[in-house]
Amino acid sequence: MSKEIVRLEDVRLSFGKIEVLKGISLSVQEGQSVTLIGPSGSGKSTLLRCINRLAVISSGEVFFDGQQVTAATNINQLRTKIGMVFQHFNLFPHMTVLGNVIEAPVQVLKLTPAQAKQEAMLLLQRVGLADKADAFPAQLSGGQKQRVAIARCLAMKPRVLLLDEITSALDPELVGEVLAVIRELARQGMTMILVTHEMQFAKEVSDKVIFMDGGKIVEQGTPDQMFVNPKNERLRRFLRAVIEQVAD
Repeated sequence: MSKEIVRLEDVRLSFGKIEVLKGISLSVQEGQSVTLIGPSGSGKSTLLRCINRLAVISSGEVFFDGQQVTAATNINQLRTKIGMVFQHFNLFPHMTVLGNVIEAPVQVLKLTPAQAKQEAMLLLQRVGLADKADAFPAQLSGGQKQRVAIARCLAMKPRVLLLDEITSALDPELVGEVLAVIRELARQGMTMILVTHEMQFAKEVSDKVIFMDGGKIVEQGTPDQMFVNPKNERLRRFLRAVIEQVAD
């Protein structure tokens, strides 16, 4: 039986008087791909940020590998095991692609530059960018930048990858190359929690899909249960709207 790696128990989060998360409980097993879907403003990205404490919850508990994230005093050490890839790449513009990927392993994991470079080149090969090692971010397309951001994240050997709408800032024709990398990571058994608006991709890559609306989990299940036979009327309306949008 696979081991639980992330657990949220009745997580609530408010910004002032606005309650953004309203009692979220979920569990993620090691090796699972879990996708969060739902309309904008439903709390999906905020939920991701609670897992590595980039957002501080108002009440409830977050656990990572059995450790209480909410009370952790070694949060930076914990974050090295919880990789996060954002919409907007956040690469260091003054560093080459290789420099971006080896920076944290050398500074944080204390790898030698030679060891970090060797591992980084393997990762760049894995995301199809070994030939761009000496390029600077400004010389890359959006899709290439996002693949470098994924390689940089993987260089820290995280136990879990959090992926926050990583294709939403990309031109449509560049989306496929990034999703291909994520698809391969899922196939290799990387534990991932994704926020995405790409429904077909969510259907392909997920072990579990969670539909959020208004700061709550409305429905969750396998991709077939969620996309082929959704029980909840709100989820059915959401999927119809997304399909119509794609058709336009």
